[in-house]
Amino acid sequence: MNYNIIQKLCYIIIAGIFCVFAPGRHLQAQVRISSSVDQSRIKIGDVIRYEVRFDYDAGIEIQTPGLGSNLGAFEIRAFNESSPVEKDGGFEKIISYSISTFDTGAYVIPPIAVGYTVLADSSEHFLETEPIDIYVESMKPSETGDIRGLKEQAEIPLDTGKIVLYSLAGLALILALVLHWWYRKKKQQGGLFHKPAPPPRPAHEIALEKLDELENSGMLAAGALKDYFSELSEILREYLEGRFFIPALESTTFEINTVLAQPDFAALDRVGLEKILTLSDLVKFAKLLPAEEAGREALQFARKFINDTMIALAAANELDTPEQNTASASVEPAEETAS
Repeated sequence: MNYNIIQKLCYIIIAGIFCVFAPGRHLQAQVRISSSVDQSRIKIGDVIRYEVRFDYDAGIEIQTPGLGSNLGAFEIRAFNESSPVEKDGGFEKIISYSISTFDTGAYVIPPIAVGYTVLADSSEHFLETEPIDIYVESMKPSETGDIRGLKEQAEIPLDTGKIVLYSLAGLALILALVLHWWYRKKKQQGGLFHKPAPPPRPAHEIALEKLDELENSGMLAAGALKDYFSELSEILREYLEGRFFIPALESTTFEINTVLAQPDFAALDRVGLEKILTLSDLVKFAKLLPAEEAGREALQFARKFINDTMIALAAANELDTPEQNTASASVEPAEETAS
């Protein structure tokens, strides 16, 4: 009987020692966690500082939560984690969240599960923070006396003197702008008292003058056939454009011949003109080398073509528009017009 009592007492003592020094109970005392906020009643959009503090002994490794923590209806704006600091023989570590929400009402920051590891036996354990109540108020202003009725419209008396003054100032500004524009336009045209520009020279005068220069240039005698025929073709095309108002400088020989095939140009020597332009094209682009006599004949034809189709001075003074010049002079040569 006494032996049984002694045996039971031994079991009780051993169990008590086990409970006191059990790993789980001892380790729970080694890690302490707390959470807090800087304000528990906020308005929509306000930022709360939510702080989680760890106090733990040496030999413990804290697995701190990060940006992925679930904070319920609150949005994480910023996150900060401090380095461990020695305190009272252990360590202290703080993590903080800047959170906010855009919904009104009562909310709860839910518990956060925090894991830690005991380095001595590599065992892992978990703790949870306490939930915290937050109340979010609306930004709506108070309805007691904030909104007032509209006041009666005030009558502003008319100041006739100012109206006349401002009107005169506006008219003066408009007049100054008009005069400035007129002055600049006249200056661009050659000054306020400039002489009118002389009328443009007739196309045949320019063409015949260039033919004389080409004939006296010595290109043909020097064998510069490509330059010679290029210049001759350019003179004829400029004359056609200035005399008949067709885009001869930008057109091919075929396009020029197509335009001159119209009934209005029936009196022109279109075949001879096409022959000279085609010969010039072959010399320029196909490297054809015609005889020197062909070059002289081509220049003589160009001079005759211009003399036959130029507008007589008296007839030119009677015509007002380029269309009238084309219609009259394209049908009849200059000699017939003069007669």
